[in-house]
Amino acid sequence: MARELTTGRAQAVTPEDFNERVKRLLADKPDPRKAEPRAKGFKNSKPPKSD
Repeated sequence: MARELTTGRAQAVTPEDFNERVKRLLADKPDPRKAEPRAKGFKNSKPPKSD
């Protein structure tokens, strides 16, 4: 990151710098799209109809 905080005031952040920070934060987290499918956690109150 090129910007150093020299004062206590907020400073502008470029989109490139923001994207780099987000990539760094998310680098060690697992990919949420690869989550395993879970079984349904509820039971039906009625049995299924047999036609």
